[in-house]
Amino acid sequence: MNKMMSVAAFAAALTLTASCALAATADAKIVAPNTEKITAPFAGTLLPFDYETGDSVSAHETLFTLDTTPVYATQAGTVSAVFASVGDDASGVAAHYGALAVIEPKNALYIDASTDQAYNDADNRYIHAGETLYLKLSNDKGTGVVTSVSGKKYTVEILSGSFDVDDTVRCFRESTTPSDSEVGRGKVTRYADVQVNANSGRIAAVHVKPGDAVEVGDLLFELVDAQSEKNASRSIAASKDGVITSMNTASGAQVYRGQLLCEVADLSTLELSAEVDELDLNSIAVGDTLSYTLDAFDGETFTGTVTQIYSVGTKKQNATYFDVRITLPAGKTLLPGMNGTVTINK
Repeated sequence: MNKMMSVAAFAAALTLTASCALAATADAKIVAPNTEKITAPFAGTLLPFDYETGDSVSAHETLFTLDTTPVYATQAGTVSAVFASVGDDASGVAAHYGALAVIEPKNALYIDASTDQAYNDADNRYIHAGETLYLKLSNDKGTGVVTSVSGKKYTVEILSGSFDVDDTVRCFRESTTPSDSEVGRGKVTRYADVQVNANSGRIAAVHVKPGDAVEVGDLLFELVDAQSEKNASRSIAASKDGVITSMNTASGAQVYRGQLLCEVADLSTLELSAEVDELDLNSIAVGDTLSYTLDAFDGETFTGTVTQIYSVGTKKQNATYFDVRITLPAGKTLLPGMNGTVTINK
């Protein structure tokens, strides 16, 4: 009886040894087959952002925003016309209308004056840019400021008073306009309207409308890269929930159209990717159940179903390895990049 038990034990051990000898292993790691590559829709500069590898993101959450090129008012006045709309090509609008917008100067009139008819006093023949002069035409009075001087000629921007184009207005240094303070006279002229333009770009935002009052430095338009699509958004978002698995840019970076900014993995569709030697490939078929371990779960063994065997291998040294995809266990916290080992029974 004892002899028979010994023989049975020996046979079982021999079977187990043979089974182990016929088993092979393959290195594996968890991958996210549904990984979204987030790219720049057009060239530009990225505004500061706080995202980094490992951060969770939600569908439609803005990850990056491209900066714009601002167009500011260079003249105080009233916007008389706006020709550009969001999505327009700035150079095309300028070529057609001559400008993106037109501003009528706040102080639209000036006097093109000279000292030729100034009171005969040496001081009256020296005009200084920035000084205030008092204006007179018959009983109409006003004020102005000298904006430029060239020899006997100078320009006075009219600040107050009721004067018309081509009026000849006398200029005085004293508010009571005594004749001995007259420093010259000249004709009233109208400043040309200010044509608002930009070198190139697509209109991303319009901040004014006809009739708006603007000051120097007010924001009129924002532009983005001229090569952008007409309705391209400056905001770059993820299309689905996931985790950032790689961050390929930085705040303030200059990016080009199509440049990879980051990758976002969908964690709901993770798979185990096994690197199977070509010599072991015939022992596996789609639908088979394989056992494996994961380094993150020491001492546990899992089973999964083979869902796909890639037909193109990767050469390493003297062997070719094929990617075999296997299902993962439910109820575990799994992340892309986790390592494991798959057992293949021959």
